[in-house]
Amino acid sequence: MANTQFSDTIHVLVYIAYFKGRKMTSQEIASSLETSPSLIRKIMANLKHSQLLAPTHGPTQLALARDPADITLRDVYASLPGRQPLLNVDHHTSENCPVGIVMPQILTHYYSEIQAAAEAKMAKITLQDILNDATLLQRIAE
Repeated sequence: MANTQFSDTIHVLVYIAYFKGRKMTSQEIASSLETSPSLIRKIMANLKHSQLLAPTHGPTQLALARDPADITLRDVYASLPGRQPLLNVDHHTSENCPVGIVMPQILTHYYSEIQAAAEAKMAKITLQDILNDATLLQRIAE
């Protein structure tokens, strides 16, 4: 099963940026993700700890710590607690098989290259880019 922690965290940040200045609750944000308010509160606590979400001035005054153009997807990815690599190698392979014995080493090498390339791309995509896309698609849908 895929972990959606990264996309959920981006969703929360974009939601806060999209409704900037408006009072909002964890329940309201949770309804956008169709999840529980407690998960949203955990995400927001992590974002505050990672200094991507500004300290609140009350329970419903949420704001980004920086301009959306200054927050990259790599910043968000780096903020995830217990962050896992995008791809994971299965190390439980047969040492009695010529393929099984070498596959973890080979895949570890290639997966490291893929991880580095993905993080480099993440560094070029900002929250503002995603906010712009959300705004544009919202207008098209209307």
